[in-house]
Amino acid sequence: MKRTSIFAAIVSVLIATTACNLPVGDGSPTPASLTATAAIPTVAFLTADMLKNGTYKLPQLGETVTLVDGKFDRKTSDTDIVHAALLDPIAFGDLNGDGVEDAAILLSENSGGTGTWISVVVVLNQGGAPVQSANRLIDDRAQIHGMSVQNGRIAVDATIHGVQDAMCCPNFPVKETLQLRNNQLILAHFTSTPPGGQLREIILTAPAQGAAVSGSTQVVGSVTVSPFENTLGYSIFDLGGNLLGSGPIMVASAGMGTPGTFNSPIDISAVPAGAVIRLEVSDLSAADGSILAMDSVECTVQ
Repeated sequence: MKRTSIFAAIVSVLIATTACNLPVGDGSPTPASLTATAAIPTVAFLTADMLKNGTYKLPQLGETVTLVDGKFDRKTSDTDIVHAALLDPIAFGDLNGDGVEDAAILLSENSGGTGTWISVVVVLNQGGAPVQSANRLIDDRAQIHGMSVQNGRIAVDATIHGVQDAMCCPNFPVKETLQLRNNQLILAHFTSTPPGGQLREIILTAPAQGAAVSGSTQVVGSVTVSPFENTLGYSIFDLGGNLLGSGPIMVASAGMGTPGTFNSPIDISAVPAGAVIRLEVSDLSAADGSILAMDSVECTVQ
């Protein structure tokens, strides 16, 4: 069912319910309080056409452009070239928790060279008007296979460059889960599948999302593929993205490349009580430090 049809159905039910509860008239004038229709607050949906003809500040080039049917092209000289496009798919869903449907779009940018940078951009619905918010770069010439909004987060299925890939030809399948926090689009979960290899994923089971933590906190979880030297890394951030602490986490497994588990204490005693922190556990490439897998949770320090 279309979004507009759902809204119309809800309004019809409300009107019908209200009518059934009104007193029967006796021929005398009806009080004004009964004739006035209660205002139902509504916010217009963002539409694909609205987004494809919007004005955006390009995340990588810094240019402000207005798209026409999803495209912008300018070439005034060999040094003044800007090509931009809004790519499919567009994903709709509430991204900032205000109960109103927002949008996640994909913007591509090119300044005349071979590189074409593709970013996820959040467009918030503010009173029915699209307002550009945070963004996150996916990669140069990334291949996007899908994008959706799930439980207030943006899920991106893409192929990006691995450490061995030529710039022309990304060949590293990944899935990224992005979350809007404090006007930043942060990476909340990341998996990868190297060509010919196994899915690399980290699952944090403790602390739980939203848990209260203090002092020495046990970090518990599993990996589908044990990391180099059986060592993961953890990082603690505040919601402004400031690093508060980091260190290693050891994995128990039958050997490198096999599934494993971890159960390790980390010290958060230096973090002030009441602070909301984001705990990330990552598997980083020994070759170039890029992320192979990552999971995260947000907790409150007691």
